[in-house]
Amino acid sequence: MNNLQKVQVLEAYAKGNEDILINKFIQDGPSQIKLEFNLKDDEWLIVFDYLVFEHNLLYKTVLKNSDFFVDIYIKYGISHVREVLDIADKKYDLVFEVVFDYIIGACDALCLHVLENRDECFNILEKNGGEFLRNHLGISKGKYDSLWEKVLNVLLNVYCENANSEQNFNSGLKAFALLMNETRIHRPINEWGLL
Repeated sequence: MNNLQKVQVLEAYAKGNEDILINKFIQDGPSQIKLEFNLKDDEWLIVFDYLVFEHNLLYKTVLKNSDFFVDIYIKYGISHVREVLDIADKKYDLVFEVVFDYIIGACDALCLHVLENRDECFNILEKNGGEFLRNHLGISKGKYDSLWEKVLNVLLNVYCENANSEQNFNSGLKAFALLMNETRIHRPINEWGLL
């Protein structure tokens, strides 16, 4: 679509209806809006981009449904949140950063995500290094340095707990084996079995 057609789509469907469209998007999602306004996919994309870039649609959506988005982030990570919002394209990166900052700031969601997915985080850290994990978590920018420290602290604590638990288990197993060897009764065995 050329610029004139984009302007016509915005005039026909979006201008003056911004609040209605935002509320419908939050309540019913894009499919319902497309049906109700009889929008084609390319027309919807123009309206969606207008609402995202000019009227902060993503932040308003996440704010109204914060528990849902924080839970998704904790369980599955930031890429899944982007899929749910249908903003995988790089053009949404800057706008999404505000949403990401809100999500990871809500109830310490970043640390909870790392705890929930600690095995995956350990594997990434072990195989690819810290910078790769930092990029994977979406906290590679300098403004996230304090959060990176928290993540490393969480991973260190989990690792120490696991190492301590494993060491205690091995020590207990050895002690049990020694006790069992001490209390075991040795009986001679002949060709017919125990005597």
